[in-house]
Amino acid sequence: MENLNYQKWLERVKYDMDTAEAMYVTGRYIYAVFMGQQAIEKCFKALMAFKGMEIVPIHNLRRLAEIIGIIDEMSKEDVKKVDFLSQYYLNARYKEDIEELSLQITADVAKEFVSFSKEKVEWLIRKIKQ
Repeated sequence: MENLNYQKWLERVKYDMDTAEAMYVTGRYIYAVFMGQQAIEKCFKALMAFKGMEIVPIHNLRRLAEIIGIIDEMSKEDVKKVDFLSQYYLNARYKEDIEELSLQITADVAKEFVSFSKEKVEWLIRKIKQ
């Protein structure tokens, strides 16, 4: 994705979080989780842009946190959750993969990960505004 300024990334983050919440409400749980993953990914990239770093075209949230240098600020539980979310990058997935991944996503799981995504986005935005 192109190297945007951090404000443009944050606009996309808001859109993705709103979409995650809408997908949860409509029962499209895998897409709620996916959009939560997208929001965190784009927020990491907003932080990279804010720091003047090159935006790397990867989707693995742990790796992005490592590149930015904030992985050590995350709890072990948070790292487990970003690893889980990284599985839900759907852009290049086949329909069969999506169906299999969907089996793991109940309403409760989706709610947990949408809430987690919102919490991590707020944390990352605070890092930008410091």
